[in-house]
Amino acid sequence: MGEQDVIRLRTFGLHGPRMNRIEEQAFPLVPDLTVGRIWSELQRGADPKSTLSRLQRDMVLALVNGVPVHRLSGWDTRLAASDTVTFMVKAFGG
Repeated sequence: MGEQDVIRLRTFGLHGPRMNRIEEQAFPLVPDLTVGRIWSELQRGADPKSTLSRLQRDMVLALVNGVPVHRLSGWDTRLAASDTVTFMVKAFGG
């Protein structure tokens, strides 16, 4: 897979005992790939006992090239070659 046919996928806070680490992987770019489709595929492939499998979309911050998806086309944002998609658990506190 070359740089032109993948996107970079980064996740933070979604992988059990490694919740404080950023995980990175290449994700194949297919026609009409959206942020929501990647999220669905991640959840479908997750261990049913994992945090990832239980998270609702409103609990996750999704970014494309550093821009929150709510400033783009939301979860329907279409992706292009070499984009970076980041998913992280929203954190609240004080």
